[in-house]
Amino acid sequence: MILEFWQASLIAMISALCAIKILRPIAIDINLVDIPDDRKQHDGSVPLIGGLSIYFGLMVAIYITQPLPDNLFYLLMIASLVLLIGLLDDLKDLGIWPRILVQIISCLLLVLFTDTCITSLGSPFGSNEIELGKLAIPFTIFAVVGLVNAFNMSDGIDGLAGSLAIVTIIGIILFDAVTKNPPLLGFLLMFSAALLPYLFTNLISAQKIFLGDAGSLLIGFILAWILVFLSQGDSRSMVPTSVLWCVAIPVIDTFTVCFQRIRTGKSPLSADRQHFHHLLLDAGFSPKKALLIILFFASSLLVLGLILQRVFPSASLSIFILITLVYIYWSSVKKNAFTIDKNI
Repeated sequence: MILEFWQASLIAMISALCAIKILRPIAIDINLVDIPDDRKQHDGSVPLIGGLSIYFGLMVAIYITQPLPDNLFYLLMIASLVLLIGLLDDLKDLGIWPRILVQIISCLLLVLFTDTCITSLGSPFGSNEIELGKLAIPFTIFAVVGLVNAFNMSDGIDGLAGSLAIVTIIGIILFDAVTKNPPLLGFLLMFSAALLPYLFTNLISAQKIFLGDAGSLLIGFILAWILVFLSQGDSRSMVPTSVLWCVAIPVIDTFTVCFQRIRTGKSPLSADRQHFHHLLLDAGFSPKKALLIILFFASSLLVLGLILQRVFPSASLSIFILITLVYIYWSSVKKNAFTIDKNI
């Protein structure tokens, strides 16, 4: 079984790498590229094919090595819609609302085909289990769409969204959520392997590529639903509050940014430079140092969540909320400090 997983992962990695080589000239020809502007500070036009390469690598590995169980099959097929709307947005700049609409439709389709949604929040404070009842489907859409766009918003410096996806996958494995689910473990390993060629090309290669909205939305959608599958239903293998620690940085950062925007009278979906990576860049860190700092915090929060789940599970959500509040205060102070410096 372990050998089969590594073979499938190797196929996914090689296929994704081949996809990058094949798609690069095509992307340049059809203008599927990211052009630098005031918010996008990079050299030259960069092909937006990272997401397509990940998808291609995953599909080839699955086709060659192993069939998927129904819930993962439906997930990957419906995730194709999310990839497609992201690709169209990369080409034509559709805006946020068409993407949100397709994400909502995709969520409803998955609920329909897999009969899975967020029906319970567990026992976050050590009390009775919190059942959502009729709010289950609306809350599922809110949570999944929120996490999808959290990954999309985190795609602001090289390697960040892809690296945070790797942290999430490691978290799922460390929380011991897939040891009794070999097909899902194999899927996650293939997914990780398909991410590696993109990360290498994005971070190290002279011929850089970007994820594009297609890639960040695909990553967010797949991981969001895997976390739903694992934390809900009779076969639940992950406590719902543990999900937050696997995606702590995207969740805390996106919540904070949206809160700050609403507080200042802006749309929570408006573009600005208030994300964690923006604050680090404005503080003078290079993009690679900012990436390492964010990954350090993501890994540290994951370890903290693992410890709390084993030692003091009833305090897990309370501590997560406390950390979020501390970050909201810190980011507000830092943003105000940068504004004052620029005015001076």
